[in-house]
Amino acid sequence: MKNRPQFYALFGAAVLILGSTAASADDTVVPPSKAPSAHASPAAWTLLHIPTHLGMEPFLVEQPDGAASKATRDRSDEAIFNGGFAPEPVTGYELAARVVVHADDGGALALAAGVLTGNAAKVGPAGAPGNPLRGFWLVECASIAQAASVAAALRTRPEIIEAYVDVQQPFALRNTLPTDPGFASQWSLHNTTIAANDANLMPAWKAGFTGQNVIVAIVEQGWNITHPDLAAKFSTDASQVIAFSPDHGTSVAGIVGMIADNGIGGAGAAYGAGLSRLSIGTSAINAAAFGFRNDLNFVKNNSWGPPDNGVARKLTSVEAAAIEDAIANGRGGMGTIFVWAAGNGGTGVDRVDYDQYASNRRTVAVGAIDSQDRRSLYSEPGASLMLVAQSDYDLNSSGDVGVYSSSGVSGYTSTFGGSSASSPLGSGVVALLLEANPALTWRDVQHVLIRTARKCKPDDASWGFNGAGLNTSEQFGFGAIDAGAAVTLAQTWPPVAAEFVYDTGIIADGATIPDNNPIGLTRTVIVPASMRIESVELVLTSSHTRCGHLRVSLEGPSGVESLVAATRSDNANTYSTGYTFTSRRHFGERAMGSWTLRVSDGTLNFEAPLNSWQLRFYGTEVACPCDWDGDGDRDIPDIFAFLGSWFAGQADSDLSGENGVPDIFAYLGCWFGGCP
Repeated sequence: MKNRPQFYALFGAAVLILGSTAASADDTVVPPSKAPSAHASPAAWTLLHIPTHLGMEPFLVEQPDGAASKATRDRSDEAIFNGGFAPEPVTGYELAARVVVHADDGGALALAAGVLTGNAAKVGPAGAPGNPLRGFWLVECASIAQAASVAAALRTRPEIIEAYVDVQQPFALRNTLPTDPGFASQWSLHNTTIAANDANLMPAWKAGFTGQNVIVAIVEQGWNITHPDLAAKFSTDASQVIAFSPDHGTSVAGIVGMIADNGIGGAGAAYGAGLSRLSIGTSAINAAAFGFRNDLNFVKNNSWGPPDNGVARKLTSVEAAAIEDAIANGRGGMGTIFVWAAGNGGTGVDRVDYDQYASNRRTVAVGAIDSQDRRSLYSEPGASLMLVAQSDYDLNSSGDVGVYSSSGVSGYTSTFGGSSASSPLGSGVVALLLEANPALTWRDVQHVLIRTARKCKPDDASWGFNGAGLNTSEQFGFGAIDAGAAVTLAQTWPPVAAEFVYDTGIIADGATIPDNNPIGLTRTVIVPASMRIESVELVLTSSHTRCGHLRVSLEGPSGVESLVAATRSDNANTYSTGYTFTSRRHFGERAMGSWTLRVSDGTLNFEAPLNSWQLRFYGTEVACPCDWDGDGDRDIPDIFAFLGSWFAGQADSDLSGENGVPDIFAYLGCWFGGCP
């Protein structure tokens, strides 16, 4: 065996880690005092400080000696900031006796050697069976308390990048079933009252596209695979084993793929597609679902997400890695398509931007509009919102028109709604696109959907043009999904060029954000990259202990502003280790020029600095900077395109940070001089 000294050193280090699983007086892990009864209240549960992906967090744990346990997030430590009043604990957590470990090569070697099994722990790779995630491991422990101690000990080792207990965080299924009657018809697919106010499925179906040879995974708590309008569509090979089959998942599955022309129920948007079911739960369970059989599951629908209460939540590293792997390797390298419900917090303070599932640049975030083309009251706005699709108007409104779908063991509902209903409609349309053109990559799918979106509710004040001439709105994204137009474009769509990335790097700051001041801080960076944008990521780091106090926006050379965070009640320090916001509003624009970050504190008390910020641009490189219209040729139309930008104040071609006469001379010098 080569490198034996190194191996034995690692082995010994791991044994030391193992030996430290009994928490000492200096450890932050509090050992359990007793195992509560089955009827114990949270007040009688045991306080443990649990290493999570966010740091050490206090939880009241029902069964610390169990392999799984309910838990509440203890917030009594916040009493000092609330006049001595301790806020209610946050409920809805479930802890697993499992540690997610992210290790370098040396740490991976020690874990793979199984040295932790001496303490009744079992080590295995994270990810889906047959598709392990490189560098990620799962350590199965005998109890929650042991998992907390093992995670805390592992975090002290230099070869361990991360170690955290596997936690199922509170989540909300993005739909509520109203009791008010609706129309037992599928107006969302074919609206006979207002013809334009549907997803325009008829042209796609008439062209022969129904989703054949495409499997859409329903990722949540399960669905009824014996329902007579769905059973024949179920793919066992593409599915995980799930026992629970609630109505929510059955209705989601029906919108995608109810069988057509069988004499019962209705038809799904992609009634020729197959269906599978994958499970949500802890971060490791979610990661396994994201990575499961991406050779078979071409589309993964997610009609769930964090609670819609305006609290920003960070994605765990294992989930982020699983989505990234699915994009890189799914569908033979073309990428699995993730479609996500944008959320139902629009009547309050929530935005898509606070949900790192839906706001991820690799996912398609779908909001909701109603039968009259209005934004559904609950549909969340955001810079990361891509599209909208049909659903109900108000989750609790009498007389509202809901969505028709399958339900229960063999029944149907006409009152399904929320972004839970608009997301699977989007997933069904994606299945049609992949049948129409199986060579579409995940980026191609986004291009096609955005470029064919219909401008819904055109008189809405939120609409405007971005620097690429596209209609865009933080309420509707780029508009309503149009299946007929999307399928037509997909059939002749040329593949987009390889993804180009420009990164400003971390820009250190340190200036204090003025307290209770709407002006705040303004920061500018000049971006020299000649590229067309698909998405922009802003990584913001601030040690502010109440991140909801901060309003954050980003403005590009075109003058388009992306609001990514508004002032709200979010009393956490979520930005302290860096929070990634994603904007879609600049899709198609040129990145070159001056970009401005604005951060202000809109609430009294709790002053803190802007520690650092960073911009990452994703899109396609424009080889010639004077090819202003981006068609690949340097010709007369480029001059007119440039002048149009210049008169609009969007042509900083000399990268001075201003739009002026020198920009004209700089551009003409490039145009006459030619390109490399």
